[in-house]
Amino acid sequence: MKTTGIAIVLVGVLLLTSVGATHGLDVTLDSGAGSTTLVDNDGDGIIDFDLTVGGVLLARGRVFEQINAVTRVVSITATPPLPAGVFRNVGGGDATFTVTVNSSTFGAAGPPLGWSVFYNGTATDEMSGPVNIPSHSVEALVNDASISLTTLVGTAITAAGDIDLSATGIDPAAAATNVRIIFAFTAGPDDEILLPDNNGVDGDAIQVSVFNQEGRCIDKMNNDARQVVDRAQKSDSACVNDGVRADGANETTCVDDPGDEKTEKKETKLIKDFDTFCAANVPSWGVNAERCCEDSTNDGSVCSADDACPGGACVRGACISGAAEQAANAVTHDLFGATVNVTDGSDTGKCQKQIIKMTGKLLVEHWRVLRSCKKDNFGTISDDSGLVATCLGPPQPDPRGKIAKRLTKLTDSVAKRCVAEGVTPVGPAFPGACTGASDPSFAACVNARVNCRFCLAVDAADAIVPPLDCDLFDDGMANGSCP
Repeated sequence: MKTTGIAIVLVGVLLLTSVGATHGLDVTLDSGAGSTTLVDNDGDGIIDFDLTVGGVLLARGRVFEQINAVTRVVSITATPPLPAGVFRNVGGGDATFTVTVNSSTFGAAGPPLGWSVFYNGTATDEMSGPVNIPSHSVEALVNDASISLTTLVGTAITAAGDIDLSATGIDPAAAATNVRIIFAFTAGPDDEILLPDNNGVDGDAIQVSVFNQEGRCIDKMNNDARQVVDRAQKSDSACVNDGVRADGANETTCVDDPGDEKTEKKETKLIKDFDTFCAANVPSWGVNAERCCEDSTNDGSVCSADDACPGGACVRGACISGAAEQAANAVTHDLFGATVNVTDGSDTGKCQKQIIKMTGKLLVEHWRVLRSCKKDNFGTISDDSGLVATCLGPPQPDPRGKIAKRLTKLTDSVAKRCVAEGVTPVGPAFPGACTGASDPSFAACVNARVNCRFCLAVDAADAIVPPLDCDLFDDGMANGSCP
Protein backbone atom coordinates (compact mmCIF):
# COMPACT_ATOMS: atom_id res chain seq x y z
CA MET A 1 0.00 0.00 0.00
CA LYS A 2 1.38 3.40 -0.94
CA THR A 3 0.71 6.61 0.97
CA THR A 4 1.97 10.03 -0.08
CA GLY A 5 1.89 13.21 1.96
CA ILE A 6 0.53 13.00 5.51
CA ALA A 7 0.64 9.55 7.04
CA ILE A 8 -2.80 8.00 7.39
CA VAL A 9 -3.70 5.53 10.13
CA LEU A 10 -5.51 2.63 8.51
CA VAL A 11 -8.40 0.98 10.32
CA GLY A 12 -10.06 -2.16 9.03
CA VAL A 13 -8.19 -2.36 5.74
CA LEU A 14 -10.18 -4.34 3.20
CA LEU A 15 -8.68 -7.74 2.49
CA LEU A 16 -8.23 -8.18 -1.25
CA THR A 17 -7.51 -11.42 -3.02
CA SER A 18 -6.30 -11.79 -6.57
CA VAL A 19 -5.08 -15.30 -7.13
CA GLY A 20 -2.85 -15.45 -10.17
CA ALA A 21 -3.42 -11.82 -11.20
CA THR A 22 -0.58 -9.48 -12.15
CA HIS A 23 -1.16 -6.25 -10.32
CA GLY A 24 -0.89 -3.01 -12.26
CA LEU A 25 -3.22 -0.72 -10.33
CA ASP A 26 -2.36 2.96 -10.77
CA VAL A 27 -3.98 6.36 -10.37
CA THR A 28 -3.13 9.62 -12.13
CA LEU A 29 -4.18 12.91 -10.50
CA ASP A 30 -4.18 15.69 -13.10
CA SER A 31 -4.77 19.28 -11.97
CA GLY A 32 -4.38 20.87 -15.40
CA ALA A 33 -1.26 22.54 -13.98
CA GLY A 34 0.61 19.31 -13.38
CA SER A 35 -0.03 15.65 -12.75
CA THR A 36 1.12 12.85 -10.46
CA THR A 37 0.88 9.10 -11.05
CA LEU A 38 0.91 6.67 -8.14
CA VAL A 39 1.50 2.95 -8.67
CA ASP A 40 0.57 -0.07 -6.54
CA ASN A 41 4.09 -1.48 -6.43
CA ASP A 42 3.49 -3.91 -3.57
CA GLY A 43 0.43 -5.46 -5.24
CA ASP A 44 -2.01 -5.17 -2.33
CA GLY A 45 -4.67 -3.58 -4.51
CA ILE A 46 -4.72 -0.31 -2.54
CA ILE A 47 -3.28 3.15 -3.16
CA ASP A 48 -3.82 5.87 -0.55
CA PHE A 49 -2.97 9.48 -1.28
CA ASP A 50 -2.95 12.85 0.48
CA LEU A 51 -1.28 15.52 -1.60
CA THR A 52 -1.70 18.72 -3.56
CA VAL A 53 -1.06 18.49 -7.30
CA GLY A 54 0.14 21.47 -9.30
CA GLY A 55 -0.66 23.77 -6.38
CA VAL A 56 -4.34 23.53 -7.38
CA LEU A 57 -5.85 20.10 -6.71
CA LEU A 58 -6.01 18.84 -3.14
CA ALA A 59 -6.61 15.11 -3.35
CA ARG A 60 -7.06 12.92 -0.29
CA GLY A 61 -8.49 9.41 -0.57
CA ARG A 62 -8.03 5.86 -1.74
CA VAL A 63 -8.32 3.80 -4.88
CA PHE A 64 -8.63 0.06 -4.52
CA GLU A 65 -9.49 -3.02 -6.48
CA GLN A 66 -11.10 -6.24 -5.36
CA ILE A 67 -10.77 -9.23 -7.65
CA ASN A 68 -12.52 -12.53 -7.01
CA ALA A 69 -13.84 -15.48 -8.98
CA VAL A 70 -16.98 -13.72 -10.19
CA THR A 71 -16.72 -9.96 -9.70
CA ARG A 72 -14.01 -7.34 -10.16
CA VAL A 73 -14.52 -4.03 -8.35
CA VAL A 74 -12.56 -0.78 -8.70
CA SER A 75 -13.38 2.20 -6.49
CA ILE A 76 -12.34 5.77 -5.67
CA THR A 77 -13.28 6.44 -2.07
CA ALA A 78 -12.10 7.53 1.39
CA THR A 79 -9.05 6.35 3.30
CA PRO A 80 -10.20 4.88 6.62
CA PRO A 81 -10.86 6.13 9.23
CA LEU A 82 -11.65 9.37 7.40
CA PRO A 83 -15.33 9.73 6.48
CA ALA A 84 -14.81 11.00 2.93
CA GLY A 85 -12.36 11.28 0.09
CA VAL A 86 -11.70 14.92 -0.82
CA PHE A 87 -11.08 16.46 -4.24
CA ARG A 88 -10.86 20.25 -3.79
CA ASN A 89 -9.85 23.27 -5.84
CA VAL A 90 -7.31 25.14 -3.68
CA GLY A 91 -6.31 27.52 -6.48
CA GLY A 92 -7.44 31.05 -7.10
CA GLY A 93 -9.58 30.44 -10.19
CA ASP A 94 -11.73 27.88 -11.93
CA ALA A 95 -9.91 24.66 -12.81
CA THR A 96 -10.59 21.30 -14.43
CA PHE A 97 -9.35 18.14 -12.74
CA THR A 98 -9.09 14.56 -13.97
CA VAL A 99 -8.55 11.43 -11.88
CA THR A 100 -7.74 8.34 -13.96
CA VAL A 101 -7.59 4.88 -12.40
CA ASN A 102 -6.32 1.81 -14.23
CA SER A 103 -6.94 -1.57 -12.63
CA SER A 104 -4.58 -4.49 -12.77
CA THR A 105 -5.02 -7.09 -15.48
CA PHE A 106 -7.31 -9.91 -14.36
CA GLY A 107 -8.87 -13.10 -15.64
CA ALA A 108 -11.65 -12.32 -18.07
CA ALA A 109 -15.04 -11.35 -16.64
CA GLY A 110 -17.61 -12.61 -19.12
CA PRO A 111 -18.99 -13.31 -21.57
CA PRO A 112 -21.68 -12.41 -20.91
CA LEU A 113 -20.20 -9.23 -19.39
CA GLY A 114 -22.28 -7.56 -16.74
CA TRP A 115 -21.35 -4.19 -15.28
CA SER A 116 -22.51 -1.59 -12.81
CA VAL A 117 -21.25 1.95 -12.22
CA PHE A 118 -21.97 4.16 -9.21
CA TYR A 119 -21.15 7.83 -8.65
CA ASN A 120 -22.24 9.06 -5.24
CA GLY A 121 -20.91 12.01 -3.29
CA THR A 122 -21.46 15.53 -2.05
CA ALA A 123 -20.60 18.81 -3.77
CA THR A 124 -19.83 21.71 -1.48
CA ASP A 125 -17.60 24.72 -0.84
CA GLU A 126 -15.02 24.39 1.92
CA MET A 127 -15.57 27.99 3.00
CA SER A 128 -19.39 27.66 2.86
CA GLY A 129 -19.48 30.04 -0.06
CA PRO A 130 -21.33 29.60 -3.38
CA VAL A 131 -20.73 26.38 -5.30
CA ASN A 132 -19.71 26.45 -8.93
CA ILE A 133 -19.19 23.02 -10.48
CA PRO A 134 -20.44 23.44 -14.07
CA SER A 135 -19.44 19.92 -15.16
CA HIS A 136 -18.63 16.60 -13.56
CA SER A 137 -18.66 13.01 -14.85
CA VAL A 138 -17.48 9.45 -14.36
CA GLU A 139 -16.65 7.27 -17.36
CA ALA A 140 -16.12 3.51 -17.06
CA LEU A 141 -14.07 1.70 -19.71
CA VAL A 142 -12.61 -1.79 -20.10
CA ASN A 143 -9.88 -3.55 -22.06
CA ASP A 144 -7.30 -0.76 -22.12
CA ALA A 145 -10.11 1.78 -22.70
CA SER A 146 -11.08 0.16 -26.00
CA ILE A 147 -14.68 -0.29 -24.82
CA SER A 148 -16.62 2.42 -23.01
CA LEU A 149 -19.30 0.94 -20.78
CA THR A 150 -21.00 4.19 -19.85
CA THR A 151 -20.47 7.80 -18.81
CA LEU A 152 -22.41 9.19 -15.86
CA VAL A 153 -22.77 12.91 -16.51
CA GLY A 154 -23.95 15.13 -13.68
CA THR A 155 -25.84 18.38 -14.10
CA ALA A 156 -24.23 21.71 -13.25
CA ILE A 157 -24.03 22.27 -9.50
CA THR A 158 -24.67 25.77 -8.15
CA ALA A 159 -25.51 24.94 -4.53
CA ALA A 160 -24.22 22.39 -2.05
CA GLY A 161 -25.94 19.06 -2.52
CA ASP A 162 -25.66 15.33 -3.07
CA ILE A 163 -24.66 13.45 -6.22
CA ASP A 164 -26.43 10.14 -6.88
CA LEU A 165 -25.89 8.56 -10.30
CA SER A 166 -25.70 4.93 -11.39
CA ALA A 167 -26.10 2.66 -14.40
CA THR A 168 -25.99 -1.07 -15.14
CA GLY A 169 -25.78 -3.10 -18.31
CA ILE A 170 -25.02 -6.42 -20.00
CA ASP A 171 -23.00 -7.19 -23.11
CA PRO A 172 -23.75 -10.82 -24.07
CA ALA A 173 -20.64 -11.18 -26.23
CA ALA A 174 -17.95 -9.14 -24.46
CA ALA A 175 -15.45 -9.93 -21.71
CA ALA A 176 -13.35 -7.54 -19.63
CA THR A 177 -9.72 -8.01 -18.57
CA ASN A 178 -9.11 -4.61 -16.95
CA VAL A 179 -10.99 -1.46 -15.97
CA ARG A 180 -10.34 2.24 -16.38
CA ILE A 181 -12.21 4.96 -14.49
CA ILE A 182 -12.03 8.60 -15.57
CA PHE A 183 -13.42 11.02 -12.98
CA ALA A 184 -13.44 14.59 -14.28
CA PHE A 185 -14.88 17.85 -12.97
CA THR A 186 -14.51 21.60 -13.21
CA ALA A 187 -14.74 23.59 -9.99
CA GLY A 188 -14.42 27.14 -8.70
CA PRO A 189 -12.09 28.15 -5.84
CA ASP A 190 -12.67 26.19 -2.61
CA ASP A 191 -15.30 24.02 -4.31
CA GLU A 192 -14.94 20.29 -3.71
CA ILE A 193 -16.46 16.89 -4.33
CA LEU A 194 -16.48 14.56 -1.34
CA LEU A 195 -16.72 10.79 -1.89
CA PRO A 196 -18.08 8.65 0.99
CA ASP A 197 -16.52 5.51 2.49
CA ASN A 198 -16.97 2.57 0.11
CA ASN A 199 -14.38 0.20 1.53
CA GLY A 200 -17.13 -2.31 2.19
CA VAL A 201 -17.99 -2.35 -1.55
CA ASP A 202 -21.47 -0.98 -0.96
CA GLY A 203 -22.02 0.81 -4.28
CA ASP A 204 -21.04 4.15 -2.74
CA ALA A 205 -18.50 6.78 -3.80
CA ILE A 206 -17.22 5.96 -7.30
CA GLN A 207 -17.40 2.23 -7.98
CA VAL A 208 -17.16 0.23 -11.18
CA SER A 209 -17.94 -3.49 -11.07
CA VAL A 210 -17.54 -5.90 -13.96
CA PHE A 211 -18.53 -9.50 -13.70
CA ASN A 212 -19.49 -12.62 -15.51
CA GLN A 213 -23.24 -12.06 -15.64
CA GLU A 214 -24.07 -15.75 -15.28
CA GLY A 215 -21.72 -16.14 -12.32
CA ARG A 216 -23.16 -13.06 -10.63
CA CYS A 217 -26.68 -14.42 -11.12
CA ILE A 218 -25.78 -17.81 -9.64
CA ASP A 219 -23.97 -16.23 -6.70
CA LYS A 220 -26.76 -13.75 -5.99
CA MET A 221 -29.47 -16.38 -6.03
CA ASN A 222 -27.52 -18.75 -3.77
CA ASN A 223 -26.70 -16.00 -1.26
CA ASP A 224 -30.21 -14.53 -1.34
CA ALA A 225 -31.66 -18.01 -0.76
CA ARG A 226 -29.33 -18.42 2.21
CA GLN A 227 -30.63 -15.13 3.61
CA VAL A 228 -34.23 -16.29 3.19
CA VAL A 229 -33.43 -19.55 5.02
CA ASP A 230 -31.62 -17.66 7.75
CA ARG A 231 -34.43 -15.17 8.27
CA ALA A 232 -37.16 -17.83 8.16
CA GLN A 233 -35.29 -20.00 10.64
CA LYS A 234 -34.77 -17.06 13.00
CA SER A 235 -38.48 -16.32 12.77
CA ASP A 236 -39.29 -19.92 13.77
CA SER A 237 -36.76 -19.74 16.61
CA ALA A 238 -38.38 -16.52 17.80
CA CYS A 239 -41.76 -18.26 17.85
CA VAL A 240 -40.35 -21.04 20.01
CA ASN A 241 -38.62 -18.53 22.26
CA ASP A 242 -41.86 -16.61 22.72
CA GLY A 243 -43.56 -19.85 23.70
CA VAL A 244 -40.87 -20.63 26.25
CA ARG A 245 -41.21 -17.17 27.81
CA ALA A 246 -45.01 -17.38 27.81
CA ASP A 247 -45.11 -20.47 30.04
CA GLY A 248 -45.68 -22.86 27.17
CA ALA A 249 -47.84 -22.44 24.10
CA ASN A 250 -48.90 -23.88 20.76
CA GLU A 251 -46.73 -21.91 18.33
CA THR A 252 -47.84 -23.65 15.11
CA THR A 253 -49.64 -20.59 13.73
CA CYS A 254 -46.60 -18.42 14.39
CA VAL A 255 -44.20 -20.91 12.79
CA ASP A 256 -46.39 -21.40 9.72
CA ASP A 257 -47.10 -17.69 9.16
CA PRO A 258 -46.29 -17.10 5.46
CA GLY A 259 -46.34 -13.34 5.92
CA ASP A 260 -43.48 -12.86 8.37
CA GLU A 261 -42.37 -9.34 7.55
CA LYS A 262 -38.61 -9.83 7.76
CA THR A 263 -38.70 -13.04 5.74
CA GLU A 264 -40.90 -11.34 3.15
CA LYS A 265 -38.30 -8.58 2.76
CA LYS A 266 -35.61 -11.15 2.01
CA GLU A 267 -37.85 -12.90 -0.52
CA THR A 268 -38.70 -9.59 -2.20
CA LYS A 269 -34.99 -8.80 -2.47
CA LEU A 270 -34.30 -12.19 -4.06
CA ILE A 271 -37.01 -11.69 -6.67
CA LYS A 272 -35.75 -8.18 -7.42
CA ASP A 273 -32.19 -9.49 -7.77
CA PHE A 274 -33.44 -12.19 -10.15
CA ASP A 275 -34.84 -9.47 -12.42
CA THR A 276 -31.62 -7.46 -12.19
CA PHE A 277 -28.97 -10.17 -12.53
CA CYS A 278 -30.64 -13.21 -14.05
CA ALA A 279 -33.62 -12.39 -16.25
CA ALA A 280 -31.64 -11.36 -19.33
CA ASN A 281 -29.16 -14.24 -19.24
CA VAL A 282 -30.31 -17.24 -17.22
CA PRO A 283 -27.39 -19.63 -16.63
CA SER A 284 -27.62 -23.24 -17.73
CA TRP A 285 -27.08 -24.42 -14.14
CA GLY A 286 -27.48 -23.22 -10.57
CA VAL A 287 -30.72 -21.23 -11.01
CA ASN A 288 -34.40 -22.14 -11.29
CA ALA A 289 -35.82 -19.81 -13.94
CA GLU A 290 -39.42 -21.06 -13.75
CA ARG A 291 -42.28 -18.99 -12.40
CA CYS A 292 -43.69 -19.75 -8.98
CA CYS A 293 -46.23 -18.20 -6.63
CA GLU A 294 -45.19 -15.44 -4.25
CA ASP A 295 -47.21 -13.74 -1.48
CA SER A 296 -49.80 -16.46 -1.96
CA THR A 297 -51.29 -19.26 0.06
CA ASN A 298 -49.23 -21.64 -2.10
CA ASP A 299 -45.85 -19.89 -2.14
CA GLY A 300 -43.25 -21.72 -4.20
CA SER A 301 -45.73 -23.64 -6.36
CA VAL A 302 -44.95 -23.66 -10.07
CA CYS A 303 -47.41 -21.49 -12.00
CA SER A 304 -48.03 -19.94 -15.39
CA ALA A 305 -50.31 -17.02 -14.45
CA ASP A 306 -51.28 -14.94 -11.42
CA ASP A 307 -54.68 -16.60 -11.11
CA ALA A 308 -52.88 -19.76 -9.99
CA CYS A 309 -51.58 -17.87 -6.95
CA PRO A 310 -54.48 -16.81 -4.68
CA GLY A 311 -53.67 -13.44 -3.14
CA GLY A 312 -50.27 -13.26 -4.82
CA ALA A 313 -48.37 -13.22 -8.09
CA CYS A 314 -46.69 -15.70 -10.44
CA VAL A 315 -43.08 -14.51 -10.80
CA ARG A 316 -39.60 -15.73 -11.67
CA GLY A 317 -37.34 -16.16 -8.69
CA ALA A 318 -40.17 -17.26 -6.40
CA CYS A 319 -39.33 -20.93 -6.98
CA ILE A 320 -36.00 -20.21 -5.29
CA SER A 321 -37.34 -18.11 -2.42
CA GLY A 322 -40.21 -20.53 -1.86
CA ALA A 323 -37.89 -23.54 -1.66
CA ALA A 324 -35.63 -21.74 0.81
CA GLU A 325 -38.45 -20.64 3.10
CA GLN A 326 -40.07 -24.08 3.04
CA ALA A 327 -36.78 -25.74 4.01
CA ALA A 328 -36.62 -23.75 7.24
CA ASN A 329 -40.26 -24.43 8.04
CA ALA A 330 -39.91 -28.16 7.33
CA VAL A 331 -36.91 -28.47 9.66
CA THR A 332 -38.93 -26.90 12.48
CA HIS A 333 -41.74 -29.39 11.94
CA ASP A 334 -39.21 -32.22 11.71
CA LEU A 335 -38.20 -31.29 15.25
CA PHE A 336 -41.62 -30.65 16.76
CA GLY A 337 -44.04 -32.54 14.54
CA ALA A 338 -47.16 -31.16 12.87
CA THR A 339 -48.06 -29.17 15.99
CA VAL A 340 -45.34 -26.99 17.48
CA ASN A 341 -45.98 -27.23 21.20
CA VAL A 342 -43.41 -25.41 23.29
CA THR A 343 -42.75 -26.06 26.97
CA ASP A 344 -42.59 -23.26 29.54
CA GLY A 345 -39.41 -21.65 30.85
CA SER A 346 -38.21 -24.86 32.51
CA ASP A 347 -35.09 -26.75 31.48
CA THR A 348 -37.10 -28.51 28.77
CA GLY A 349 -38.11 -25.19 27.25
CA LYS A 350 -34.55 -23.91 27.37
CA CYS A 351 -33.41 -27.12 25.69
CA GLN A 352 -36.00 -26.66 22.91
CA LYS A 353 -34.93 -23.05 22.42
CA GLN A 354 -31.25 -23.93 22.07
CA ILE A 355 -31.70 -26.92 19.79
CA ILE A 356 -33.87 -25.14 17.25
CA LYS A 357 -31.36 -22.31 17.19
CA MET A 358 -28.40 -24.63 16.55
CA THR A 359 -30.40 -26.66 14.01
CA GLY A 360 -31.18 -23.53 12.04
CA LYS A 361 -27.53 -22.47 11.99
CA LEU A 362 -26.57 -25.89 10.68
CA LEU A 363 -29.09 -25.59 7.85
CA VAL A 364 -27.84 -22.12 6.91
CA GLU A 365 -24.23 -23.34 6.90
CA HIS A 366 -25.04 -25.84 4.14
CA TRP A 367 -26.13 -22.93 1.89
CA ARG A 368 -23.07 -20.88 2.80
CA VAL A 369 -20.69 -23.74 1.96
CA LEU A 370 -22.53 -24.38 -1.31
CA ARG A 371 -22.09 -20.73 -2.28
CA SER A 372 -18.35 -20.88 -1.63
CA CYS A 373 -18.04 -24.02 -3.74
CA LYS A 374 -19.91 -22.46 -6.65
CA LYS A 375 -17.73 -19.35 -6.56
CA ASP A 376 -14.50 -21.31 -6.28
CA ASN A 377 -15.41 -23.58 -9.19
CA PHE A 378 -17.47 -21.35 -11.44
CA GLY A 379 -14.95 -21.60 -14.25
CA THR A 380 -15.13 -25.39 -14.40
CA ILE A 381 -18.81 -26.17 -13.70
CA SER A 382 -20.89 -26.06 -16.87
CA ASP A 383 -24.04 -28.05 -16.08
CA ASP A 384 -26.08 -29.73 -13.35
CA SER A 385 -23.98 -32.88 -13.33
CA GLY A 386 -20.86 -30.78 -12.79
CA LEU A 387 -22.57 -28.89 -9.98
CA VAL A 388 -23.57 -32.09 -8.22
CA ALA A 389 -20.19 -33.77 -8.66
CA THR A 390 -18.26 -30.71 -7.50
CA CYS A 391 -20.40 -29.17 -4.79
CA LEU A 392 -23.07 -31.58 -3.58
CA GLY A 393 -21.83 -35.15 -3.61
CA PRO A 394 -23.21 -36.83 -1.59
CA PRO A 395 -21.77 -36.16 0.84
CA GLN A 396 -21.61 -32.40 0.40
CA PRO A 397 -17.94 -31.34 0.25
CA ASP A 398 -16.91 -29.38 3.34
CA PRO A 399 -13.24 -28.53 2.71
CA ARG A 400 -12.98 -26.00 5.53
CA GLY A 401 -14.98 -28.06 8.00
CA LYS A 402 -17.66 -25.38 8.43
CA ILE A 403 -20.61 -27.80 8.35
CA ALA A 404 -18.79 -30.22 10.65
CA LYS A 405 -18.20 -27.43 13.19
CA ARG A 406 -21.90 -26.55 13.20
CA LEU A 407 -22.81 -30.19 13.73
CA THR A 408 -20.37 -30.36 16.64
CA LYS A 409 -22.05 -27.33 18.21
CA LEU A 410 -25.44 -28.99 17.82
CA THR A 411 -24.12 -32.18 19.42
CA ASP A 412 -22.58 -30.21 22.29
CA SER A 413 -25.86 -28.35 22.82
CA VAL A 414 -27.75 -31.63 23.15
CA ALA A 415 -25.26 -32.80 25.77
CA LYS A 416 -24.82 -29.57 27.72
CA ARG A 417 -28.12 -27.72 27.39
CA CYS A 418 -30.42 -30.74 27.46
CA VAL A 419 -29.03 -33.97 28.90
CA ALA A 420 -26.79 -32.31 31.51
CA GLU A 421 -29.75 -30.21 32.66
CA GLY A 422 -31.93 -33.25 33.22
CA VAL A 423 -33.80 -33.27 29.92
CA THR A 424 -33.21 -36.94 29.21
CA PRO A 425 -34.19 -38.72 27.14
CA VAL A 426 -34.13 -35.72 24.81
CA GLY A 427 -36.48 -37.19 22.20
CA PRO A 428 -39.79 -36.57 24.00
CA ALA A 429 -39.01 -32.83 24.14
CA PHE A 430 -39.07 -32.88 20.32
CA PRO A 431 -42.06 -35.02 19.28
CA GLY A 432 -41.15 -35.02 15.59
CA ALA A 433 -39.02 -37.22 13.38
CA CYS A 434 -36.33 -37.76 16.01
CA THR A 435 -38.46 -38.28 19.09
CA GLY A 436 -37.48 -41.95 19.29
CA ALA A 437 -33.75 -41.36 18.93
CA SER A 438 -31.50 -42.10 21.91
CA ASP A 439 -29.59 -39.24 23.50
CA PRO A 440 -26.27 -40.22 21.83
CA SER A 441 -27.92 -40.45 18.40
CA PHE A 442 -30.31 -37.50 18.65
CA ALA A 443 -27.99 -34.93 17.02
CA ALA A 444 -27.22 -37.36 14.18
CA CYS A 445 -30.96 -37.80 13.58
CA VAL A 446 -31.49 -34.03 13.48
CA ASN A 447 -28.51 -33.69 11.14
CA ALA A 448 -30.09 -36.18 8.74
CA ARG A 449 -33.31 -34.14 8.71
CA VAL A 450 -31.34 -30.98 7.97
CA ASN A 451 -29.51 -32.76 5.15
CA CYS A 452 -32.82 -33.93 3.72
CA ARG A 453 -34.46 -30.51 3.77
CA PHE A 454 -31.39 -28.80 2.36
CA CYS A 455 -31.16 -31.36 -0.45
CA LEU A 456 -34.83 -31.05 -1.41
CA ALA A 457 -34.61 -27.25 -1.34
CA VAL A 458 -31.48 -27.10 -3.51
CA ASP A 459 -33.04 -29.53 -5.97
CA ALA A 460 -35.86 -27.01 -6.41
CA ALA A 461 -33.89 -23.78 -6.11
CA ASP A 462 -31.24 -24.84 -8.64
CA ALA A 463 -33.62 -26.90 -10.82
CA ILE A 464 -31.16 -29.82 -10.82
CA VAL A 465 -31.78 -32.41 -13.55
CA PRO A 466 -31.71 -35.27 -12.82
CA PRO A 467 -32.60 -34.36 -9.26
CA LEU A 468 -30.33 -35.15 -6.36
CA ASP A 469 -30.93 -38.46 -4.60
CA CYS A 470 -31.93 -36.85 -1.30
CA ASP A 471 -32.63 -40.23 0.29
CA LEU A 472 -28.93 -40.98 -0.10
CA PHE A 473 -27.86 -37.42 0.67
CA ASP A 474 -29.44 -37.23 4.12
CA ASP A 475 -27.76 -40.17 5.84
CA GLY A 476 -25.74 -42.01 3.21
CA MET A 477 -28.27 -44.85 2.91
CA ALA A 478 -31.07 -45.69 0.49
CA ASN A 479 -33.64 -46.26 3.22
CA GLY A 480 -36.60 -44.05 2.31
CA SER A 481 -35.73 -41.49 5.01
CA CYS A 482 -35.98 -38.53 2.61
CA PRO A 483 -38.55 -39.27 -0.08
